[in-house]
Order: sequence, then C-alpha cells, then structure tokens
Amino acid sequence: MRVGIIGGGSIGLLFGAYLGQNHAVTIFTRRHEQAQKINELGISLFIKEAEEKVIAADARFGDSGITDQDILIIAVKQYDLPQLISLLRSVPTAIPLCFIQNGMGHLELLNTLPQETILVSTVEHGAKRLDDRTVSHNGVGQMNLSVYKGNYDMEERFPKSYDPRFPICFHEEYRTIMTKKLMANALINPLTVIFQVKNGRLVDNPYYYELLKLMFEEIYSIFPLGDKEVLFNSIIGICKNTKQNTSSMLKDIQEGRKTEIDAILGYILKVAERKGAKVKAIQMAYVMVKGIEQERR
Repeated sequence: MRVGIIGGGSIGLLFGAYLGQNHAVTIFTRRHEQAQKINELGISLFIKEAEEKVIAADARFGDSGITDQDILIIAVKQYDLPQLISLLRSVPTAIPLCFIQNGMGHLELLNTLPQETILVSTVEHGAKRLDDRTVSHNGVGQMNLSVYKGNYDMEERFPKSYDPRFPICFHEEYRTIMTKKLMANALINPLTVIFQVKNGRLVDNPYYYELLKLMFEEIYSIFPLGDKEVLFNSIIGICKNTKQNTSSMLKDIQEGRKTEIDAILGYILKVAERKGAKVKAIQMAYVMVKGIEQERR
C-alpha cells in the first residue's frame, strides 16, 4: 500500500518507521533538507534509545506526489492544520485521510473537507525526534483509530505494521477515544510545563498529584465519560507508564516552539463556557502555560 504521511516530526517519523517496514511510505516535509536526508539514509528508529533499525522511505519536499497515495496520514500539530486545508481539498475525494492531532478543536475543520472517508486517531506512544531522520520510541502504547466520516473497513483497509510494539486498536465511536485523549493531554501536558517535570512526577509528588486530581474533577464535570474512577486511574496509568517521558508540550516549551495549549485547554474552556461551568483550575493552568510560552518564545 502507498502510504503518504504529511509531517516529519516525531509522530510522522514514528509512523513512517513502523509502516515503512511493510508498505511504500512517503514522508511529505516542510524542509528540503529533511527530505534529502530521509531519501539518502532512510528513517532511523531507536527503540527506548537502544536498539536501532533503519527503514527505507521516500520523502518529498512540498506536495509533489501527494495525490498518488492510497491513504494520507496527517501528522502535524493542530495549529498547522488550517494552512493545509486548501491542499487537502485538492486531494481526490476517494483517498482516505487520517488525522492525528491532540485536542478536538480541529474536528470542525474536518467538516469542510470533501473526502469520502475521514479517519481520526489518537496515539499513546512516547516518541522523540532526535534529528531530521531519527526518532526514538521511548514509550510503547497503541494507536486508536476510528471513522469520523464515511464507510471504511478499518481492520481490512488500514495499513498495518505487524510489529507488536506498534499495535493499532479499532474503535466504532470516535468521540470516546478523542475525549479520553483530550482529558489525558489536558492534565499531563500543562502540568508538566508548569512544574517543568517529566510525566511520572505528577504522580510521585503528592502536591502535583492533588492539583492533577482537582483539574480532573473539573474536566470530568464537563465530559462525564463512563466510570469516573476507571477513567482517572487510566490517566494515572499513562503517567506511570511514561514516567521518564518529557511531554510533547514541555518539549515545545524547551525548544521555543508554539504549544498546543489552545487546542487542548483552550477547547475545554470554550466547552465549559457554553455549558456555563466554572473551571477555575483549568483557567489558571491555561493562563500559566500561555505566560510560560510567551517568556520562552
């Protein structure tokens, strides 16, 4: 299968490395230098910074060949999506699009696309891009996939990796997986930025843990999704399983990039406003991250 991946960041390279072992992968990059390195040397995959694999992949600077794919996986930050919309609208409507973004604010954008099939996904893996062609797979999780629009047999048609370290889990209802991921991101990402710590410290430090619980209560009041205790424990499990990981938002802060705080907490604040809910801890965390982002950029 011809798999096009838009975005050469950590997630784009991670997908390219695993899917590229069984499929013809093309990475579409924003920089010519990155495309050149991938074409010359392939994607280098480090698994927990130890074992290394090199996977051959095609790479293109810009959008040349983007309409020749059997599926397109869009692996860019949510705030980069608006500038891609005109390009995606030009893609033949029969080519399925799969979106991998944090938050849920981008779902409204997807409604403007003409494609017959649109998929949405959440990713629980820990990954870090080390350079233009190298990604470190630091935390093994899973990819959760669901159909947002159209009729699509995910188990039969979506490209598989066949590697047990890269499992894909198929879900019938997209809103559940998106909301669960949103809640985890809304707790782990901002708090690791505010306290400048790795994920595990949010559980190990009792004071950080108390704030995490307080924010969870506020978010759950807006998104009462299933069993409250089970959901909270699943988020704690993510913190523990990725205890040595630096969250994506903290990485963005450390490297002077824009964060996805508006796509995550900003989205929650908008929903809270519509519902007339008071979420003071969420508001405080949002303002603190925006302030830190402003200082670091």
